[in-house]
Order: sequence, then structure tokens, then C-alpha cells
Amino acid sequence: MIRFRWLALATSTALLASGLATPALGQEERPPGPPEATPNPVALETPAGDGTGVRLTTDLGDIVIGLFTESAPVAADNFLNLARSGFYDGIGFHRVVPGFVIQGGDPEGTGAGGPGYTIADEQVVGQYGRGIVAMARTEAADSQGSQFFIVHDDEAEAALESARTYAIFGRVVEGMDVVDAIVERGPASDLIEDPVRIISSSVEQVELPPEPTPPPPTAAQVAADALAARLPTEIAGMELSGIGTFSSDQILSQVSPEMLARLEAAAEASGSDLERLSIVQAGAQDGDVALAIVAASIEGVPAAGVVAPLASLVMGVEPDASFTVESIAGREVRRYEQAPGTAAYVLASGDVAWFFIADEASLEEVVSALP
Repeated sequence: MIRFRWLALATSTALLASGLATPALGQEERPPGPPEATPNPVALETPAGDGTGVRLTTDLGDIVIGLFTESAPVAADNFLNLARSGFYDGIGFHRVVPGFVIQGGDPEGTGAGGPGYTIADEQVVGQYGRGIVAMARTEAADSQGSQFFIVHDDEAEAALESARTYAIFGRVVEGMDVVDAIVERGPASDLIEDPVRIISSSVEQVELPPEPTPPPPTAAQVAADALAARLPTEIAGMELSGIGTFSSDQILSQVSPEMLARLEAAAEASGSDLERLSIVQAGAQDGDVALAIVAASIEGVPAAGVVAPLASLVMGVEPDASFTVESIAGREVRRYEQAPGTAAYVLASGDVAWFFIADEASLEEVVSALP
């Protein structure tokens, strides 16, 4: 089956999975159930809390987390309840990825454990910078439980932002040196047999530092956000989800010199530049009917002139791969075949090339829905 190579980027953070299995706990050890808090109907502009914090005493020292009880009430209340109950005592950081995250909170230590319940999703408030604490989850809605991760480095932000589904509920206010020590001890693995463990947890009042002022968005970020805003919310009666947005700084490292030269020439000819190269991906499914869609654009550059190199970027085909042209819903669409009975379609519309894999029966609806 044809796959868009960029679909793999959104799943790079899928290992931040929140276990759904019910841990084997004795009756007296059973933690409280889901929190009573409910998601904010309107997201706050910046992370905020009332000064409630949790101290995690580990084998290597203490980590103190200030909770964002106001901007992420559900996740913060859940973490607070579990900490108060002693749920985290004895649990290790089973996953360590240097420069990315350390992850813990799984009573099974396998990456599949949880508290025996899951909590509601919340709108993400804040950025995934160093020291941020967020809930781990699977790709399923409302799948967060007890697993959480601490961001080790600001460089992790781009990958986490591409998904932006992990509820940010706290920040390390003391003990990032301990987080660094956990990373140094390692080993770098998604499943550590003898992890650094939380010995005990306690609740205290902390002083939350002011949130850092984010730098103004770059031209690349502005272009990527503008492309994402052009993505339809629904196609062929199916709601698009799993949206991932990639700006030029995330893309150009994967571009071959030959392809780079072709894209640069096209951009310069239109008075644009490759900083405005963006890719957005999404998907939808209704029963057996599935749709995968990718939008690729160099803002201001007619897509018809760069479809070939963009197809190489998105689908991994040769820049001059053969295709046929079909008329679908009155629009000219390229059809690329990579295997018998499977095809990817490309529609050049303005400065956006729309790539999609869809059920033959829904092609006209898909094409008609594209801007």
C-alpha cells in the first residue's frame, strides 16, 4: 500500500503512550478514581496554577513539579490525586530518550500500564520546552492515565508540537539536575529493566516562575500555520484528525541536493524562498473507508510548477516518476501508481499541492472538498 512518508513524522511521538491496562493492585492500595475536575471550556492563554506542587523523591534526588491547576485542571488534579495516594511510590522512569524526554508513571514498567481508568483530554496550553511536564497518551482520544513525561531539552519541542495532544500540566521548578542525572544514567531505551524509581511523593506549595515570553513566530512558522488553516475540517463526511504541521526547518534537512536546487529555482522565480515551504498532513476513517491527505506548499509559488519535487518529498517517488492525468469532479488530477490497485492522487490548486489516498468511490467528494 502507498504511504506518505510524512505520515511517519506525526507518529514519532506515538511512543509517548499512556498505558490502558489495569494494574494489579490490592484493595488497600487502590488509588482514587478519575478527578472531578472538567476541561476548561475555553483554553487559557498561558499556563497557570495556584502554587500547588508535588515533590518526587527519586533514587537520584528530588524533582519538584509546580502544577498548572488552572490551565490544565483535569491532568493536574489527576496527578495530584495519584501523588497523594502514593500511587507513584516505587514506580520508575521506564523510558529515557536523551534530548527528548524521560517518562514514568507506569506501575507495570512496560509502557502499557495505568491507574485503571483514563481521563478526559484538554486543550494544550503552553509550549513543550525543557522542564515541562505533560501527560503521555496513545493516539486514541481520552487515553491519558498515570503516565507522564518531563521534557529534557528545548529541541524536543518541534516533534511534540507536531502532535500537540499531550496535556501540559506542570513545570519542574526544582530538580532539573536530577532529570539530567536520570538521562545520564540511562540507558537510552523505551523499556528500562532497572530504572531510576520514585521513592516517595508529597504535596507542597511552590512558587511558579513567570512563563517565558515566546519569541515572535518565524516566517517559516507563519507559512506553516497559514497552510494548516487551509486544510478542510471535514472531507467526504469524515472529520479530519491527527493533523501534523511541518515548517521548512523540519523539512529541508531531508531534501536531496538535486531536489533542493529545483525547489530553490522555482521559489526564486516567483519571488519567494524555501523558508515558506510547508507540509501539513491529516487523516480520517469511517469504518472501512479511510482517507490520508497531505498539503505541500511553497507560499507564493504556483504548485503546478513544483508538483514533481513535492511528490518526491511527500511520497518518496523519483522526481520524474510517471503519472496519468484524470478529470475528477471537473478538476485535473495526477494519479501516481506504485503497486497494482493502489494509487495516490495529486491536485495542484493555486500554490498548494494536495496529495491524497482515498477510496475510489469517494474520490469526487474528496476533490470537491479541496480548496
